[in-house]
Amino acid sequence: GHGTRVASLIIGSADGEIVSPCSESAIVPLVYYTKLASGAVLNGGIESICNAIYDAVDVYDCQIINISSGITADDERLKKAVDHAEEQGVLIVSACGNSGDEAYYPAAYDTVIGVGSHNDEFEPADFSCQGSGLDMLTYGEDLKVVSIKNAADYETISGTSYSTALISAHAAAALEQYPHLTPSQIRYLMRIGCDDICDAGYDEKSGYGVFSPDRFYENLRLFDHGEIICFYDVEESDWYYESVREAYRQGWMNGTGDGIFDPDGNMTRAMFVTILYRAEGEPQMNNELKFNDVDENAYYAEAVGWAANNGIIAGYSDTEFAPERNIAREEMAAVMNRYADYKGMNADDQGDLTVFADANVVSDWARENISWAVGTGLITGKGDGILDPLGNATRAETAEIMHRFLEK
Repeated sequence: GHGTRVASLIIGSADGEIVSPCSESAIVPLVYYTKLASGAVLNGGIESICNAIYDAVDVYDCQIINISSGITADDERLKKAVDHAEEQGVLIVSACGNSGDEAYYPAAYDTVIGVGSHNDEFEPADFSCQGSGLDMLTYGEDLKVVSIKNAADYETISGTSYSTALISAHAAAALEQYPHLTPSQIRYLMRIGCDDICDAGYDEKSGYGVFSPDRFYENLRLFDHGEIICFYDVEESDWYYESVREAYRQGWMNGTGDGIFDPDGNMTRAMFVTILYRAEGEPQMNNELKFNDVDENAYYAEAVGWAANNGIIAGYSDTEFAPERNIAREEMAAVMNRYADYKGMNADDQGDLTVFADANVVSDWARENISWAVGTGLITGKGDGILDPLGNATRAETAEIMHRFLEK
């Protein structure tokens, strides 16, 4: 049936008539349907497609889920299943639909690659659905597929399901070569590997454009060499670009979700000690957690224990760490000073705080620490003679400070 045609485009045919970019991937066919008492077979509905997604992730350990179906409206159950796949590091590629209307779900979800079709003229196919859920187009008219008819070996077919299969094949090829790629990274590298055919940039008629395999594989190479970072909100012209790239490449900092770094977002105490812990190689220690507000299963629990037991950061009391509290610039300076001591690389450089118009607002307890941070060049002003010691440290500032420190 339909799955046979789709599978032939993903993995190719044994006689070489259909060539696939992936060579080591295997197909796990999960068919969902309802069979009526009359014998008629119908689409199995929301419950069945959700079960198929869960089984693909939890039972069969699939890395990519290719979906040739969808519904016209958002559904909480389907969204939950799609989110589960994302949380487990599984990429979903789904057809946008062939009705020419709005893109179907799950293709319309942000964490799903929604695929449409273009024709020989590199225009959106008449049948291809459009809308905000569309990510990209690839060829989808008169494609050669393995026939499901006994009288023929091959047949030609059109539709977004077959375009979707082609995109899944390239995603599989990428994972064969770079198995540590995350779904977010694959989405980003595919999206920027498209050629505009309609409006400049993203548009709802063609998404990011026509998928270009050559650009995609070049992007993979550049990403592997640390020359591309997968964030839509960080550009090469940004003052923090090199620092964010280094922080991401080294694994100190990740994004906040689907290609977003959030450079202006505030840095919390939990986030910051986690960055230091990662930079230190995540040493294994039998740290006893002494803070009531740090759950032992929290992502930052090991980092807090390591930092507190090594005197790098203190709690707000003997029993409270305040992990979600934003860290101020002067507080970050104090933590970095202690971290330098921990690494045995401290210097007695003291900066002149009087050059800053707001030097008088530096807290007494932090004055020596922030003077050290200014003297060593870790912290600079924000322009117009402003130091902003009490301001919250941002994610971009944190990346810059870490980059400067570890360069030294």
